[in-house]
Amino acid sequence: MFSYNNLLDEVQRFCKRGVETGIVGESELGQQIPYVFVGKKNGNYMIVQGAIHAREHLTALVTVCLAKYLVANPSLRLDGGIYFVPMVNPDGVRLCQEGVNWLEDNRRAVNLQEINGGDDFTLWKANAEGVDLNVNFDAKWGEGEQNVFSAAPQNYVGAEPFSAAESRVLADFTTRIKPVVTLSYHLKGEEVYYEFFQNTRRLKRDKRYAEAISSYTGYPVKTVNGSAGGYKDWCIDKLHIPSYTIEVGADEFPHPFPYSQLSAIVAQNEDLPRRLLNTVVRDKKRISQAVDYDKYFE
Repeated sequence: MFSYNNLLDEVQRFCKRGVETGIVGESELGQQIPYVFVGKKNGNYMIVQGAIHAREHLTALVTVCLAKYLVANPSLRLDGGIYFVPMVNPDGVRLCQEGVNWLEDNRRAVNLQEINGGDDFTLWKANAEGVDLNVNFDAKWGEGEQNVFSAAPQNYVGAEPFSAAESRVLADFTTRIKPVVTLSYHLKGEEVYYEFFQNTRRLKRDKRYAEAISSYTGYPVKTVNGSAGGYKDWCIDKLHIPSYTIEVGADEFPHPFPYSQLSAIVAQNEDLPRRLLNTVVRDKKRISQAVDYDKYFE
């Protein structure tokens, strides 16, 4: 399994190669959430994030591999810069992989075991407060069909939007970076999601990019109803940018998802971030030459 300590080791390896790294912020329990930046500092940025759900920790390693691919291929054209945030939910990942033994607060450990219904956390999705980070964003918060309203292994929306440290710092980071597009890696199902109540122009734009993602990965484009409060949703709703959730990994495999599928997943996605960013930047420049890009897509 790819652990939080493994991630910190990988970040150090990037540093030694002269790759920019940094910190998005800290988790509820004070663990740093690192990023790796590859590309140009020219204002055209993308965010690629993984492991916002604890049991989907394989996506953290997938995200690291995508960053490594670009570092290993510097001759590839990249028309902007990509911030890779491999593990948004380090507390949850540690719970999922280690149980409660690493926690210093015994009361928290007991409470989490009660919420979980036992000491096996391998299917846990939430953070260390029992908040599902991907329903804690301010995008029709609390309106999802599967939302719950008390701490749980999954689907708890939190006390209010951005009540969780991890969703709050990711939103702050995103607002500061001002990406032109984002990708969120999840497990499982091999599907691409792009919708969240966009207006007609943005929906058409975002669907076109979703279809390009589908063409590259082989994952079909899907629509979903009754979902709200996700990072993708917030990026679409509040920032008006194209934003995608990609569910990697075949649905035939159960959670915990087998790491034996890593190579296949990476092969299907390794050049996707670069290609998507280049396409968005190209289109943004083309449209801006004729009209005000932001006003055109309002």
